[in-house]
Amino acid sequence: MFHIIDDEAMLRELAESILVDHGCDVLCFESGNQYLEYLKSPEFAKPIAVLSDATMPGINGYDLALKIRECLPFQKIILVTGNADLEHHKKAAKQVCYTLDKPYNFEKFITMIDTIVACHQAHTSNEHSDYPSKCNIDPSLNCIFAHQSVNQH
Repeated sequence: MFHIIDDEAMLRELAESILVDHGCDVLCFESGNQYLEYLKSPEFAKPIAVLSDATMPGINGYDLALKIRECLPFQKIILVTGNADLEHHKKAAKQVCYTLDKPYNFEKFITMIDTIVACHQAHTSNEHSDYPSKCNIDPSLNCIFAHQSVNQH
């Protein structure tokens, strides 16, 4: 299950379509505030990953990532932006697993999803005891889950 949070319906639907076509279950949310309500509800189902827009009305993607981490410290979070720059990537790298630029690069999107799903499957099946020390998408980024015990996830 992936959770998508984006205030732009067209981009939310595009991400949902890509994920569903790739065999993933998806829940969509129109805002960070709507997602926080769901996160605190008894119906909440923990996702494999959260894909959030960086810039939204109300709570932005950066602050949303921090709120999610308060409840789910090891949640995989992908931050999406149409205004990617070096500052965005520096800020996001401290809070999320991956960043993704708009418009979506389809191949990068699918590779990222495959990596996240494989990582999730490996660690929920106890195949490995530790997360890899480097990200498979961008080797320059250290995985925030590196060297964390599976039992903590």
